[in-house]
Amino acid sequence: MRNVVILWLATTVVVEGQVSRWKKPPPQPSRYFVNVVNGLSYHSLDVHCQSKDDDLGYHHLVNHGDYFQWNFEENFFGTTLFWCRLEKSDAYVAFESFWPESTNRWLRDRCGNQGTCVWIAKDDGIYLRNIPVNVDELVHKWISK
Repeated sequence: MRNVVILWLATTVVVEGQVSRWKKPPPQPSRYFVNVVNGLSYHSLDVHCQSKDDDLGYHHLVNHGDYFQWNFEENFFGTTLFWCRLEKSDAYVAFESFWPESTNRWLRDRCGNQGTCVWIAKDDGIYLRNIPVNVDELVHKWISK
C-alpha cells in the first residue's frame, strides 16, 4: 500500500508540474525593435513614426533596402503605441506600427520571440514580415494622393 501512495504522489507531482507549465504564457521580449524598410521598386520613401511621448522624426529612405529602426521597452502598463506615416511620390499610408495586445497576440506572434517587427513598403502596399514563418503579409494598401 505504501508503494501505491508513493507512486500516486510522484505521478501527481509530475502531472501538476506539466500542467502548470502549459498554463504559462510564452515569454515576452523585454525590448522591441521596429523596422521600416523601403522595398519599393522605383521610389524613395518618407517615414515619420511617433508615439504619444516620442516623435522619432522624419526619415528619407532613398534606395531599395534602406531602413529606419528604433527600439524601446513597453511601458509599465503595457499600453505602448507607435504609429507611422509612410509616403512615396504618388501615395501614402498611416498605420499603427506597434500596439498593446492583452489577449490577441496577432502582432507579437508575427514579430517572433526576439520582438523584432519588420514593416516593408512595397509597390502595392505595406507588409509585415511574419518572422516565425518567414513570409511577408500584406496589411495596408497605399492611398493615392
